[in-house]
Amino acid sequence: MIASNIVLTDDDAGITGIYGKILEKEGYTVHTANDGEEGLNLIETYDCDLIITDMYMPKMGGLEFISRIRQINKEIPIIVITGEGSIENAVKAVKLGAFSYIQKPLDVEQFVIEVKKATSIATIDKQNRYMKETLTIAADSFIGDSPGIKIIKDKINIISKIDSNVLILGESGTGKELVAQSIHDNSSRKDNLIVKVNCAALSPTLLESELFGHEKGSFTGAIARKIGKFEIANGGTLFLDEIGEMNMDMQAKLLRVLQYKTFERVGGNIQISSNFRLIAATNKNLEEEISKGKFREDLYYRLNVIPLRIPPLRERKTDIKLLIDYFSKKFAAEFCKEPIVISDEIINKFLDYEWPGNIRELRNAIERLSVYSLNGEIIYDELPSRISKKEDLKINLNNNLSEAKGIFEKDYIRKSLEMNNWNVSKTAELLSLTRKSLYEKINKYHLKSNE
Repeated sequence: MIASNIVLTDDDAGITGIYGKILEKEGYTVHTANDGEEGLNLIETYDCDLIITDMYMPKMGGLEFISRIRQINKEIPIIVITGEGSIENAVKAVKLGAFSYIQKPLDVEQFVIEVKKATSIATIDKQNRYMKETLTIAADSFIGDSPGIKIIKDKINIISKIDSNVLILGESGTGKELVAQSIHDNSSRKDNLIVKVNCAALSPTLLESELFGHEKGSFTGAIARKIGKFEIANGGTLFLDEIGEMNMDMQAKLLRVLQYKTFERVGGNIQISSNFRLIAATNKNLEEEISKGKFREDLYYRLNVIPLRIPPLRERKTDIKLLIDYFSKKFAAEFCKEPIVISDEIINKFLDYEWPGNIRELRNAIERLSVYSLNGEIIYDELPSRISKKEDLKINLNNNLSEAKGIFEKDYIRKSLEMNNWNVSKTAELLSLTRKSLYEKINKYHLKSNE
């Protein structure tokens, strides 16, 4: 069972002590508070799955405490502990949104049953919210009927039926996460979570804690036990995006987990088993990274059981019209506006453009046009200049291909930075790069904001 976070609030230290230990033995992580104010602080600090509270406490009564909780979180279940003479208030608490109430003196068996019921409902609610988010994402996948996309769809149908590791290869913005989601949704693991981790977004230390979890006190700032993604993904799928950004030390630790499917939390000494399917993705050429000494060859072969290459948008331009139509309707519904109408002239510009940011860049362009549209009519000036007008490139045939690519990349990045007023975060998103990668290219090409 994946541990749930429970906040137990009671001014009686005997109650919080005894029943806190009972819940910990059942596998829950328990945070105790002596009054409502302390309880609210804990709720705002931790991602809680259940609140258990007494009705009568100093500083803040149970009814006010529940009302305040509902201002913070309208969905978290609450169990009320009440004395024999306060049933009326317990009923009021239920009307305010409490899950149930238990009378003192507490029957341990009944208490544990109620907690299990409440936490299981909280888990289902979380999974439902998670599924709604991922289904929204998945709806954007595989719009098109180009030969490349048809091949991907066929392969997904085959891959989904087995549990082998998958390595998804493709440029940023091509939909690697959507492919992972689709594989999971069509697999026997679909009723459990797909847990997603972006390896490029976290430092090595944070990535280790995110994957393995940690015990309370294992390092400065570890004020509570944290359940890692390996453990959360038990029974489901673990998706490691941008795995090419993982450093060599973490690669060795990941390899061991994949070999034995067991691990220890940071600061812990208990072996934890987890049965998850691994899907990894990268926009890097891992074979080149191996030759540079930046990626472990043994891990590569462990990941690359089933490679799956996603074609960039420039290789599937016959899908562009379908994608434009899909995103136009999507944003029209989202913004409560008429779907935008795009002329053949502009569609031809879209077809001529190479889309270095792939589907993500196309999606952003249609969203931008939809935001400023009037009764379905687009404002031409809002069409990104890199698409609306193709500037003649000054080609120096004395440059080799690599040098020519570098010149183009430098100019493209510089213009993108200028368009976003040198906001690195926005520019990185536009170019489908991590902030780290964009900073590296800025330094590589010696770009400055006053250029």
